[in-house]
Amino acid sequence: MQQSDDVLGRRIAAGLIDLGITFVLILLVGGIFGDETAADAPVSESFGPLDRLLVLVLVFGYFWSTEAIWAQTLGKRAMRIRVERVDGSKATVGATFVRTLLRAVDGLLFYVVGLLVILATGSRRQRLGDMAAKTRVVAVDESPADDPPPPPPPDDDEVLAQVLR
Repeated sequence: MQQSDDVLGRRIAAGLIDLGITFVLILLVGGIFGDETAADAPVSESFGPLDRLLVLVLVFGYFWSTEAIWAQTLGKRAMRIRVERVDGSKATVGATFVRTLLRAVDGLLFYVVGLLVILATGSRRQRLGDMAAKTRVVAVDESPADDPPPPPPPDDDEVLAQVLR
């Protein structure tokens, strides 16, 4: 199945929504756990090493858990796109873990690296995390082209033969 440019636009919008959500997480951690003696300093300067680790775990956990459970972050849900395996099946917990780990590489230079890789992969529109995890992002309303139609229902004779066995 080919990915449309519409999905790319939705993917970018979902990324911006998720960026806003992770920014709120960072502000919450800074407000709750930050060093109060640095009141005039930017939020990032009020973080100690454990605060930074907590932010990293929360941001990583946000992407990994939402995609592992729902196949969507909140941004993807709002934009009606989801993560799936390249064969159209549900992405595994391991695949979403790999996607999330490689988000750090894809996110370099404000996601310029990820965008360049997505554009370089042609119609597949996969970032490094997708390629490593063998996943793709598709529209929720898009049905996989690989799925065969369901088999026809059995006729009465077949049902009777199965019941009498």
